Amino acid sequence: MISLTVCNHKGGTGKTTSIMSLAAAFGFSGKRVLVVDLDPQGFLSRMMGAVDIPADESSALLFDASVNPVDVPRLKMDGFDIIASSPTLTSEMRRLNKGTDVLWLKDFSKAMNQYYDIVFYDTAAALTVFCLNALVASEHVLIPVLPEYQPVIGAEQMYQTCKIVQKKLNPALNTPRFLITMVDARKRSHARYQRYLRGKYKDDVLCGIVRTCAALATSDRDGKTVFATNPRARGSIDYANAADELYSSYLAVEPVGGKDTQSTAAAQDVSPAAARDVTPAAAQDVTLAAAQDVTGEVTPQDPDSGGDPAVPLAHESLNPM
Repeated sequence: MISLTVCNHKGGTGKTTSIMSLAAAFGFSGKRVLVVDLDPQGFLSRMMGAVDIPADESSALLFDASVNPVDVPRLKMDGFDIIASSPTLTSEMRRLNKGTDVLWLKDFSKAMNQYYDIVFYDTAAALTVFCLNALVASEHVLIPVLPEYQPVIGAEQMYQTCKIVQKKLNPALNTPRFLITMVDARKRSHARYQRYLRGKYKDDVLCGIVRTCAALATSDRDGKTVFATNPRARGSIDYANAADELYSSYLAVEPVGGKDTQSTAAAQDVSPAAARDVTPAAAQDVTLAAAQDVTGEVTPQDPDSGGDPAVPLAHESLNPM
């Protein structure tokens, strides 16, 4: 099973749209996909039509020691399942203040291994206990980044956060990867920031990009993603190709979609995935490992220099042309 956290310290980078679109692309390609919404604001849940979810049916249950993780309700969406968010997560965040409280989702990820091929964790645009839980429970991290100054700074901060988590809490966490989103070919600054990211992070940046697309802005309502509303839109094609690239690199197997940027299996032939019944397994207690401290303020560092914070505008490729 692939466990994947999608995050960025900066909001407005296409994180929610990326999770929904990638989950749908994988789901329509025959993979069993679960999305866990850990954002107290619940934008992903709302976009998928899961509104006013009671606390006892939401992702808040994942932080309740009396609840078997496999018993947490999962809603059927168009191509994937979702554990929706609830405002209760806000009060839970104040309660989860011990060192071991970053380890709750590890057992959940293990429990989901027999039911799903891919589990996505959606987090708020901040370093919260829920974000740390997702990173500790994941093997992979995807950082959507809009190629502009503030989103790039946020993405680099997220990259360094992941490195700290990898060192202190989760040695199995792989190096994060960037997905460049909302690219406008008319903006020279977008081209410069793409060159900056690819020059500095090289293979950690996905080859494919997600272009601006009106279909992405008008989809994702009432449980429908862009693959259901407009499967031939460039947003559908771009996310199908991103899913292809991710799956190929994570598992080194046949891709989930075609390589042709004009014709993709997931973008051309989209049909709702069949509903799947999830049968609870034997009860498992939530156990927490020994406490580990994550201390210090995270600032974006240049991995090569190990010195001053990396400021994209100071990079030579970002100088005004």
